[in-house]
Amino acid sequence: MGPVLPPCRPVGMATSLGAGFSTPMAFGGFVALFAVAGVLVLWYESPQHRRWRALVRRWLGRLIGREDLDWVDVRLLTALAAGAFLAGALVTWATGGYACIPAGPSDLTTLVTSGQAFWRGGDPFTITACGLAGNPVPAGLASVLLDALGSVAGGAGVLAVWGAVSVAVVPLLWALGGADRRVATVFLLGSLLYLPIVAAQVDGASLALVPFAALLTVYLARRGWLRAAAVGGFLATGRFPALFPILGASGRAGSRRILAGLTALGTFGALSVATYAAYGSRFTGPVFWAQFGRSHLALNYWGLLQGEGWLAPSTTVTVVQAILTAALVAVAWGWAHSELGAIAIVLTGALLLAQFLSFTELVFLVPVALLGSRARWWLWAIGVVASTNYLLAMRSLEGLGGPSRLSYGLDLLLTALLVGLLVELFRAELRNPGPAAGLPVLEAALSGP
Repeated sequence: MGPVLPPCRPVGMATSLGAGFSTPMAFGGFVALFAVAGVLVLWYESPQHRRWRALVRRWLGRLIGREDLDWVDVRLLTALAAGAFLAGALVTWATGGYACIPAGPSDLTTLVTSGQAFWRGGDPFTITACGLAGNPVPAGLASVLLDALGSVAGGAGVLAVWGAVSVAVVPLLWALGGADRRVATVFLLGSLLYLPIVAAQVDGASLALVPFAALLTVYLARRGWLRAAAVGGFLATGRFPALFPILGASGRAGSRRILAGLTALGTFGALSVATYAAYGSRFTGPVFWAQFGRSHLALNYWGLLQGEGWLAPSTTVTVVQAILTAALVAVAWGWAHSELGAIAIVLTGALLLAQFLSFTELVFLVPVALLGSRARWWLWAIGVVASTNYLLAMRSLEGLGGPSRLSYGLDLLLTALLVGLLVELFRAELRNPGPAAGLPVLEAALSGP
């Protein structure tokens, strides 16, 4: 699900983001800024905080001459996301985050080299870069095609392609948010689980393919589930975890739900078989099998289990994980009342089961922002805990020791938060049966005093 890293315990973004935030204190200030921004948005939408909303409106009246939020539209929010991505890319590039590093090629170098290898007819899944051979690229066909498209213009082109994918999440969230869309999209821009991940390094932006594929499938399903499932199945070849929420959501395709699920699975399978026919184990090794045995980097309970050597990756563990993931998809497919509810349940459960969970992979939770105020509070807490744990990892990389008891405690706390979010998502589906499980609280907030 991400770049293969050396055997230490950085919690995601160890190279590129570390270059952008050269000290733990700088990154800590960044985390605090986003944490406060998230609280302010969540307080504004809460019916219990009428005084805070009134105060915000008075400030708006003095600053721009109007107290409503109608000017906060999808064009403005998409432009803000694009500007943040551009700024993050420039800072990371200027500070050396996209150059060759001692451990091997950076994420950007890896993706550019993979795309160029595709055009030459070479192997885009195991590359030679920065003087090192045998570097695996754990991204499938759709991602490789996007890398190839961007690599025509070099590193800038690859950044542009993945920037477009990650920024496209914003208008998709707006389009699917209904009455809740404004607060959900604003919350996303202030969340630690979106811009700090996609704007700080290209690996985070490439992982945004998973929520992008899930949201785009639901959006296209308004015009026909079979075409949507085919598109989703194709995009899932880029990052195979994207297939799970798409299959779960296909259960809401009415009388065509079996055919929709088979279409997504068939498209993914056919393209994977064709890629295997062209590249053989050079494809399946980095994209599938190498991911199941990854360790050294986990934000959930696996961080403690693997860090202390209590449970190592094994075939048995992987089989159990696969069975539980399949069961979760089946439950969401057959029981969830909404596409977005099914997607959120599957993605949250998949992260909870993952043996390898980096900070960047938490971008998978983006669709949860559409599931109401309570779910967004869980997302806020998950972002704060996960980024704090990453801060400890940065200190570890600076030579201040290995994983600490505090880091292990945060692993368990994040696990508890993921369990809490999963329970909340199930409860929301039970409370709100129907085509959408989100809670349209924004309209009530805007109509209050």
